[in-house]
Amino acid sequence: AIGERLFMNNCAQCHGSDARGSKGFPNLADADWLYGGTPDKIKETLTKGRTGNLPPMGAALGTPDDVKNVANYVLS
Repeated sequence: AIGERLFMNNCAQCHGSDARGSKGFPNLADADWLYGGTPDKIKETLTKGRTGNLPPMGAALGTPDDVKNVANYVLS
């Protein structure tokens, strides 16, 4: 529930409330991962960002546990 709330507040604006993406933003609900779909790779993307694509979101999400919760929510 925490991961879902954080996703809705910080990620859904670009990736959509269903995580299927918007124009120019990747679909997070399919099996096609640009940078790897493991929990560790998703946490890396959230904390470090992706040059020219995504700013680091770790601080906006909160604690390392919050980042982990969002990664687990996306994988669910």
